[in-house]
Amino acid sequence: RLHYGDDMTAYKIAGEGPHVFEQSGQWRAQTLRGGRDEGFWIDQQSHAPDAAFQVEVAFPLDSSKFAVQARPEFVTPPTRYRDGQAILAISDIEGNYKAFRDFLIHARVIDRDLNWQFGKGHLVLVGDFVDRGASVTQVLWLIYKLEQSARAHGGQVHYILGNHELKSLQGDFAAAHKRYVNVAAILEKKQIELFDDKAFLGRWLMSKNTVEVINGVLFVHGGLH
Repeated sequence: RLHYGDDMTAYKIAGEGPHVFEQSGQWRAQTLRGGRDEGFWIDQQSHAPDAAFQVEVAFPLDSSKFAVQARPEFVTPPTRYRDGQAILAISDIEGNYKAFRDFLIHARVIDRDLNWQFGKGHLVLVGDFVDRGASVTQVLWLIYKLEQSARAHGGQVHYILGNHELKSLQGDFAAAHKRYVNVAAILEKKQIELFDDKAFLGRWLMSKNTVEVINGVLFVHGGLH
């Protein structure tokens, strides 16, 4: 196997998160701290159930960070759009945050500070953004951030579910990176709980479509069974 650009720094557990769960009528944002030698612990912040709150996401490979405004509103988007605006589609990022981020920068969808630059265009993410890679958490929070940023500029991010998103929601983690076995264990969770209906990102994923038609083009991941 060829692992182009692989770097063990991306596998570090410290700074992983946040993983946000609904517990006791609140949202609990949990980020992992520490290390193998000193042990791991959970840095936890509690937030009101219906109010927006900010979380910070770290990417250890290049020590970068970005902030996200989390809004506990999970609404399924429309399935049809027609406005004549530009479309850029990409799929199968599979937990590779750096490739995803750098592709969007070079395609001028975002700038280097992750600000939306695609105007009223449609960024179509045609499934399989989870599994295999070590940076699934960062990929999902970046998509979430870009949804908000795009809307503020009249654009749209379309996250269409692929088979690997469905596997994560169904508890099939055969293709998941082994790093997330450790992440779930430190959080004292089963791996399926990272994406169940008590998890912020899980509930967000559950709201997404599997098929959308944008300016006369039908987008679906890998066809329909």
